[in-house]
Amino acid sequence: MTLLVVLAMAASTFSAPLTLPKVAKVEMSVERSREDVRNGEMKSASAFTRYEKTIEARDGGYRVTLKPVETRLPELPSETDQAKLQAAVENLTNHTFVYAADESLAPKSMEGWSSIIAEIRKTLTALVGDSPEGQQALGAVVPVFERMNPQQAAAVLLKEDGFLTIPVNVDLEAGKPHTYEDRLPNPLGGPPIKADGVIALETIDTARNVAVVRWTLTLNAQSAKDSMAVALEALAARMPQKPGAPDPRTALASLKLDRTSGCLYEIDLKTGLPLKADCESLITSSDPSGQTATRTERWVITQSLKT
Repeated sequence: MTLLVVLAMAASTFSAPLTLPKVAKVEMSVERSREDVRNGEMKSASAFTRYEKTIEARDGGYRVTLKPVETRLPELPSETDQAKLQAAVENLTNHTFVYAADESLAPKSMEGWSSIIAEIRKTLTALVGDSPEGQQALGAVVPVFERMNPQQAAAVLLKEDGFLTIPVNVDLEAGKPHTYEDRLPNPLGGPPIKADGVIALETIDTARNVAVVRWTLTLNAQSAKDSMAVALEALAARMPQKPGAPDPRTALASLKLDRTSGCLYEIDLKTGLPLKADCESLITSSDPSGQTATRTERWVITQSLKT
């Protein structure tokens, strides 16, 4: 077998097990943007956060400390609203999160979840102020977090960290995508939602010593509908109903939800650590009146190993 053939075979396979120091220091940055389209109107927002991440090896996994060190919030039209938003989220943006992760760094359980719930309540209370509508919304939203256990909270709140771990410790061969079924937590409290995932090797860039890997995940439409119906029916049961209003369960039966997510990764072949992830999630929903809404979320996530 010639050297040329050996190099060609090596360039068509990807296997880079995660190899980090026992205590690794990582800088992570996240650029987020969002576009919402409903009734022909579009609203957009963007934000940026830079983190110091400490990854400590533990038996069978890791303990990760995520400390925000720089944050740029979405800009609002009103200076008063902007100042209010800045003050309200200061507690959360300065909060250091600690979580347990598995051997691929996937978040598994949040430490100190009860204190984080208290911070969320404090933040949302400051945002809504004395508004009766805001207070009603607060009464519906905060219990959603309170019903989450630390495991569910890790999956829902550490979305960017979760994105980064998807291709970690995965062996791939060019032309042979890895397919799997996942179960995603419903942030509204319904049962997990089935989803179909695909991870595929795009290229091996030997000059830069990185692998380029693509991932996509598509919700199972029926599973999403069933989970949302359970969650929203429970939510409707807790909210006061006006006399003569239609049964909310009838309306919930016609709800539709579709979501497709994907990321393009650059993974360091030496350490197995994802260095960059370009991600996008498209959510399409329709309500009982037939109104359709779309939300497009985008993330550019980078990591660099410091020690």
